[in-house]
Amino acid sequence: MKSFAMSSLRLGRVALAAAIIRFSPMSLGQVPDQPAPTFHASSSLVLLDLIAQDPKTGLPLDNLGREDFQVFDNNIPVPIASFDTGKHYDARPIALWLVVICNEQNQGFIRSGAFVGHESLFRFPLDHLDKRDRVGVAHWCDNGDAELDLHPSEDRDLAIRALVEALKPIPFIAPRGARVGELAVQEMFRSIIRDTHHKNPEPLPVAVLLYGDLTGMPLPELNAVVDDFLETSGIVFGIKDASVPEGSPLTNGEQSAIFHYMAVGTGGQYFAIPPGLYASALDSIILQLHFRYQIGFKPSVIDGKRHRLRVELVGDARKRYKRVSLRYRPEYIPTQAPPAWQR
Repeated sequence: MKSFAMSSLRLGRVALAAAIIRFSPMSLGQVPDQPAPTFHASSSLVLLDLIAQDPKTGLPLDNLGREDFQVFDNNIPVPIASFDTGKHYDARPIALWLVVICNEQNQGFIRSGAFVGHESLFRFPLDHLDKRDRVGVAHWCDNGDAELDLHPSEDRDLAIRALVEALKPIPFIAPRGARVGELAVQEMFRSIIRDTHHKNPEPLPVAVLLYGDLTGMPLPELNAVVDDFLETSGIVFGIKDASVPEGSPLTNGEQSAIFHYMAVGTGGQYFAIPPGLYASALDSIILQLHFRYQIGFKPSVIDGKRHRLRVELVGDARKRYKRVSLRYRPEYIPTQAPPAWQR
């Protein structure tokens, strides 16, 4: 089993990953003035994956314990029923999905085409996953195609080959204003959800979008996708080529930059970087996931309404880490109904 101990042999890797986290212009995944997505908790125990990050160094904190956290459900403190950490290998294994949009003929570069020829750069970071973790590949297209190209596998080389295939150019020319692409995104995420629920034990699904994020979607539909994904406690990250221009805000009632929106709502991040730092960006994502905390708690009341989540450091940890950043999903809905994937 691989260890992420901060040894001298790994200081170079950690320092570079920290620099990516600190200095990527979009690393915090900020999308202002948006309502927070929620997730539905249908069991008596809610699992909350949390990443604690030192804003000065960019490194995740790995030495916090159960007694250092307090969870608030609608501002009501609730007891922590379970506490696991990636550092001690007692958190759930990860299913890391590399996700792309088809390299379509007329808009390849501003979509996922910017990653063509750079696929091998993502191979080295995959070695830093734990042996229990798996890697999958998925894509969607504006022609309505959505597919899991590779179900999560322990074969890291196979994942890179599947990514190369998924990024091969296709002759399709994306039409303007077509809805089929938005529906394909929804189907792709729900396919990932179904794959997660078919595993025993269920892994933590982590979607890493290799895409400039120029996709829009009606907000109610987008929140439905986020809600379903968060039933698995899933996290969304993204990597985009820094030279790809930002998309303009949409004026047709749709939410723009939907994957930035999902990253904010799930506790992930989005990175805008040059190709030479692709590997370090993925490495920083894996580093954060390895040092995550998995907190379980029981809802204060099961009422089917939106609940605001807040987590704070307490006691000595609050004094020692005054500036620490805690990232986690911001809201959830406790309900007795079965999750959407079962209905």
